[in-house]
Amino acid sequence: MKMKKWLAASMTALAMAAGTMAVSADSLTLSGGEVLDMGSSVSVYPGERSFFGSQLHDWLLEGNAAKTVEAALEGAKVFPKDKDYSREFSEMAVSILRTGKVYQVRAQADDTFYQGMMVSLSVSDSDMLKLALYGNEAMADRNEGEKIADVKAASPEKAGTSENSLDRALTLLHGAVKVEDHSSWEDRKSEKGLAYRTADAKAVLTRNGFMIPLYVKGIITRGEGKTVYTLFAADQASGRYFQPLLDKALKEAGK
Repeated sequence: MKMKKWLAASMTALAMAAGTMAVSADSLTLSGGEVLDMGSSVSVYPGERSFFGSQLHDWLLEGNAAKTVEAALEGAKVFPKDKDYSREFSEMAVSILRTGKVYQVRAQADDTFYQGMMVSLSVSDSDMLKLALYGNEAMADRNEGEKIADVKAASPEKAGTSENSLDRALTLLHGAVKVEDHSSWEDRKSEKGLAYRTADAKAVLTRNGFMIPLYVKGIITRGEGKTVYTLFAADQASGRYFQPLLDKALKEAGK
């Protein structure tokens, strides 16, 4: 009898949990106000309702979030010891993340379940120039003081979109990510006049002998005094399913 009551209570709890996970909409809004309609076949959930998104959300609310990032950067020796960049970068990074938007998208077709995560961050022009400085300092320290690029040449419109920027990011990941294939960045405009840049890539993440094949799509839009960076990531099978849907949503995107 106790077992039956326990099972009944468990099923009730699951039903209630399912109810709280109801779909918010079939569209999502990026950090710059851009709206992507994913269509009726895709379910869109706020990121804090997902397993990983909820952990990130809860961690960002902690008062010592920036300290945690700072300690990790210092432990990895990302920046020169004689500079206070670890603290400055950590505080700015956490501040940007706290204002970002995170979504989980899900779909089911042909008895297969697909899912992916989307993160959208709005970065001011002033913060973008600081990030370029931090990136140059980190790479210069790894190359014994040799500057890879002149910070003054970095523009908010192009920062983070070139292949050089991708190479820098991958170098900082200590070879944990291997890009198998990627497209070039393309400048496009939606039917509603929204200008954006986009690119796709297939990569393999390797950590402690564990390999994860990934599909990644980058989207960049410009606003007044800011740049909006959006990243969609999924396993490669889910990526093949969502790629045409994302391209269609971008083609029809507006504010």
